Amino acid sequence: MAHAAMKHQPHRVTVACTVLLLSLLLAGAAAAADAACMPGAGQDVDAPGQAVSVQPGAQPAPPAQPSLSAQSALAPGAPVRLGMSASFTGPGASLGRAFHRGAASCLAQVNAEGGVHGRRVEIVALDDGYDPERTVWNVIRLIEDERVFALFGLVGTPTVTRVLPLIGAHPDRAVPLLFPFTGARPLYLPRHAGLVFRLRAPYDREFSALVERLRGAGCARIAVFYQADAYGREGWADLRDALACHCLALTAEASYPRGAGSEADFSEQAGLILEGRPDAVVCVGTDAACATFIRDLRDLSASLPPGPAIPVAMPSFVDSRHLLGLLADLGHAARRDYTKDLVMVEVVPPWDGNLPAAVDFRRDMTRLAKAGYAPPAPLASAEGAASTAGIPDEVSFEGYLAARLVVRALERMGQDPDPAGLPAALAGLDGCDLGVGLPYRHTPAMQGLGLVRFTTVRGGAVVELSDFAELRR
Repeated sequence: MAHAAMKHQPHRVTVACTVLLLSLLLAGAAAAADAACMPGAGQDVDAPGQAVSVQPGAQPAPPAQPSLSAQSALAPGAPVRLGMSASFTGPGASLGRAFHRGAASCLAQVNAEGGVHGRRVEIVALDDGYDPERTVWNVIRLIEDERVFALFGLVGTPTVTRVLPLIGAHPDRAVPLLFPFTGARPLYLPRHAGLVFRLRAPYDREFSALVERLRGAGCARIAVFYQADAYGREGWADLRDALACHCLALTAEASYPRGAGSEADFSEQAGLILEGRPDAVVCVGTDAACATFIRDLRDLSASLPPGPAIPVAMPSFVDSRHLLGLLADLGHAARRDYTKDLVMVEVVPPWDGNLPAAVDFRRDMTRLAKAGYAPPAPLASAEGAASTAGIPDEVSFEGYLAARLVVRALERMGQDPDPAGLPAALAGLDGCDLGVGLPYRHTPAMQGLGLVRFTTVRGGAVVELSDFAELRR
């Protein structure tokens, strides 16, 4: 059926094939570079003040063909529509859903108060299941059919890097990408300047800060468990580079295929890691994969002679609250506690404090819940997502701050916003405080908040980790 449908979409197929070829060439170049240094290796949701459409990804319908000038201009009073392709089902479901809900809570309140210069700001969201090929089709649909003002909040390194060629080289128009949920290196390439805009710190900064803190706590032998794709390879490389700054090397490594989750058995990988006698392990994976690996690592460690606890650390792509829930379920089944000696990297300030944005965030999330917001039925069965839906966390707070920054930029652009005006509008916000106690930066040298902090689990709750020495007992 897919081939039959494609016969009637010559323009769409040409665009898709071009984009897929470009992205595969870029991915191949990245893989070759990695290999040189690696050993062997639809339903609408309506709530007051909100217009959000979330649909499963699908082969797009034939595109409209307005003039190039009309593609950028908004009709008087038309809403500003942001296109989001994210993992609402599959391994990264908790991330896509939380980011989306946080952004939706911000925009719901803005729209209830009259919008921005009288225009509503809306999200059109498509599920890609953390599948890069589906992300390509979704982005084509968002650009050509949905005519979105900008792309927003795409989730994941393998998905985002696959569509970067389309963002800057679409045959009809360039569409900016706002605040993706990834800190991958390709986002920082000069060719994406003026097209990709960031809020979170880059992954290399996360790994550098993490290694520095682990090293300060006496952890010199560090191993890595990573997802075998662009995300995992980036984490592997950033961790290796951070260790090299301390004249250290990886003591052991193991990988797993993208998509593996709670049903996987990572005992073999855990055994390979433990052979390296690590002082700490860094997991570069999704929530479910990290939780399952932690279980298998702890179970295998328990069968060995007693020794110091091995901290397990994870970058900010892991949803700490969802991870805690998964580990609690695994621990209940095994009658063990798998939540000890964990380190999670966070790239937004605490959402549960007294920062003005945090207070607004909790208020708006509560209002959205009271308004009856609920995910559409096709997304309700996402693994583990139902248990955390609507609960504030760092991921939903990042979505909230990203939406708040979009609103601030639109306010600066006046009555007739145009995507071409986004670079100037965001540059004009350099130094402003979104209500988090530190400035948003938009300079040639830096974009975003630039924050890296750490949390752990204590007493069944995610709390701030200020002293890594407590991990070395």
